[in-house]
Amino acid sequence: MKDRKDLKALIYQVAAATDRGQRMNAMIAPMYQNKLEEMKKLVEDLQPLSDEITQSSIEGEWELIYSSVELFRSSPFFLAIEKALNDKSKSDLFFKLHLLQVGSFGLSTVGRVGQYLNFTKGEMISTFDTTIFGLTTIPILGWFKLLPTFGGRVITLANKLQLKNNILSMELEKTKVSEVDGLGKIPFIDSILMERWYPVKTVWKLLPWNKENPNCEISVIYVDKDLRIIRDMHGALFVYIRPSIPLLKQTTI
Repeated sequence: MKDRKDLKALIYQVAAATDRGQRMNAMIAPMYQNKLEEMKKLVEDLQPLSDEITQSSIEGEWELIYSSVELFRSSPFFLAIEKALNDKSKSDLFFKLHLLQVGSFGLSTVGRVGQYLNFTKGEMISTFDTTIFGLTTIPILGWFKLLPTFGGRVITLANKLQLKNNILSMELEKTKVSEVDGLGKIPFIDSILMERWYPVKTVWKLLPWNKENPNCEISVIYVDKDLRIIRDMHGALFVYIRPSIPLLKQTTI
């Protein structure tokens, strides 16, 4: 039986080798599926070695380093959709279609993904950075970028944050797209769509098929001073670490 330090080192290794788990996306290619099982086994071995899971042990800022599903699914926005659909096959199909829409031809990619939990305010800030036209050129013939790189940071605010019996629950409130330092704003629509909150909860309740407010629950299965692992309602794993440079505490809400 490996000790906690060895297990964590192996988890970091698998996360890095698989590009935060995204090299195992079977929709792209069914490669490295053995790594998916390896990570699952490592987490199972590490779970009994967890520190006590409390508000104080999980609050603060975290950065996503591994996901067994699409990275954007760590956001409470997509977790709420998953709960509303209440069917794994339907939610998997929805997220595959979303990935095809935003990631076709590799034009859009997900950068840093983070969370900031604040139990005093009962809030969680979730973010993921997205880049558009990261590398655009003419195949084989191209020697320069055809288009500049654009993008932004998608920020989602969830409130009513609670931890009970290792279950973290929250309710989606609003979302916006903000500028990221070093990344150009999306032209033409930046003044219309960026830097303004959209009342997702209000719109959500207007849709006739939504029978309750947008909420979600995730299970916290492991935590220590620099690592946190959660599982969604269908068993997907998300591994977070404390960031080397804090970012989200200063985020304006």
